[in-house]
Amino acid sequence: MKFSFVVLTWNRYKFLEKCLEELTNSLANPIQCEIIVMDNGSTDKTGEVLDRYKANKLIRIIRRKKNYGLSSYKKLFGYARGEYIVVVDDDVLAFPKNMDSTFADYMQTFSNYGFVALNVIQDEFTNGAKPPAEHYTEETIDGKTIQHGPTGGWCTCFRKKQYRKLWWKFMFADINMKTGEDGFLATAFREKLGLKSGIIKNAVCFHASGPYYARQYGHLDREIEKYAQAGLHDFVETYQKYQEGDI
Repeated sequence: MKFSFVVLTWNRYKFLEKCLEELTNSLANPIQCEIIVMDNGSTDKTGEVLDRYKANKLIRIIRRKKNYGLSSYKKLFGYARGEYIVVVDDDVLAFPKNMDSTFADYMQTFSNYGFVALNVIQDEFTNGAKPPAEHYTEETIDGKTIQHGPTGGWCTCFRKKQYRKLWWKFMFADINMKTGEDGFLATAFREKLGLKSGIIKNAVCFHASGPYYARQYGHLDREIEKYAQAGLHDFVETYQKYQEGDI
């Protein structure tokens, strides 16, 4: 098994439906890949979406009885059998063609990087959760360019053999909305293994983050609930403005 694409989902069935459709169509060598979806106790139509994939040998489905938050990644990573693990947010709705081959190419070329993400579309409706350009410096090898800097977990690859050196630390960490799995891993790869993190400049996905697309897909209530539980009140206020039609 070359790649394990892992998707953690909770009550965003419309996003998930589009995400899985696009993800399965983006792979160059699906026979060398697996997609593992963990349903974090969803109460919407997520189960119906996942039922459509029961017979699909590419996809494994794991259902949890309640929402354990981002700490569910501790179990989810343990199911991965691939040489590379790719974390895919369920609100990533489009991927570059032959994504698995692209990740393999960049991970081999940039051996001094431990945590590598796809770039994101940035437009008037979303920044894709990526910080501004001034936070990045570029490194180019053999015509391939990585933007070294803050690396979110929207669609991000790391080597399982290197994660194993950190898994015990990850298992005891407090992984939540304020200290996400992506921030923890990027920091741990850097501080413990001396590996950089960065973004593949010319391989772009569509990360539909932010209130505009949450409203378009009917998930605003879910996002408000998530941020309220995490105590991120600024986010709650922003999403409520979209809910109330003020924006």
